[in-house]
Amino acid sequence: MSQYNYETDIEPLQKFMANTKIEEEFTGEYLILYNFAIDCTYSECIQPDLIRYLLLFYFKAMEQAVLYENNVAIDVYFEFNNAVFFNQKNFQYSVGEKNFQYIMDYYMKQTLKKMEMQNLSMLDWISLFNTTVAFCENNIHRLFFKIFKGSLSIKYAFFRYLSVLLFKESDNLLAVNESREFWTSDIWDFDGGCFDNNFYWCDDVVRFFDKEINKERIQALFKEIEPLLYHILEPEAIDLFRDEMNQSFVVGVFEHRKAEYLKKINCKSKEYMYWYTTF
Repeated sequence: MSQYNYETDIEPLQKFMANTKIEEEFTGEYLILYNFAIDCTYSECIQPDLIRYLLLFYFKAMEQAVLYENNVAIDVYFEFNNAVFFNQKNFQYSVGEKNFQYIMDYYMKQTLKKMEMQNLSMLDWISLFNTTVAFCENNIHRLFFKIFKGSLSIKYAFFRYLSVLLFKESDNLLAVNESREFWTSDIWDFDGGCFDNNFYWCDDVVRFFDKEINKERIQALFKEIEPLLYHILEPEAIDLFRDEMNQSFVVGVFEHRKAEYLKKINCKSKEYMYWYTTF
């Protein structure tokens, strides 16, 4: 690895590489990748051949974490995210531009796959979305393109997310089966973050989101997903939702909540975020 390697035990890592096949079942042996990811987070010199060889195993850990909530995989995946975000210059140099873009593509693919899953709570995919966007400014451009050209289920998932910017928690008619208190504050979650540092969106991403997510965009998205809503809500509830949504635009609730959302997701503080007004 380098002189900065202080977590990874080389012998178990070599054993893992010699004995583990990517097509085999995910096991607790993958935990060695957690230690290596810590090294990648802090090292000024990441061994290119080693990190490139291990990328597919990290992808497998990510899939197990995101789609199946495997606890070992979650630990590995979170620490890998820290390496990508907090040591991006050295990490990107080590894996190479082509591989780095492949990593970004993989994260976007998993984000869209999670958004399309059925029976999720309202914001179960948002920490992955936020993390993917945080890695690279271009990711939000490409994700928005794929979302707005995507399936009706993806558009519906994204609209539910945007509804948090339209309504307080107690006023949101799309909030069903939400068991956690202050669940709308999950909108600021990321998959990672270490010590006093936290993931955040850069200024350019915030400006792009602010420009693209507006009254016209939300109304157009609502019109697209409205047929699906008739399978979820009563017709009277859909009419009420439409009226309340338009009222949010008129009285400025949407603009105020969007501004608060973007200010807090742009913040580098580790402090947990809550809405100024929840109920």
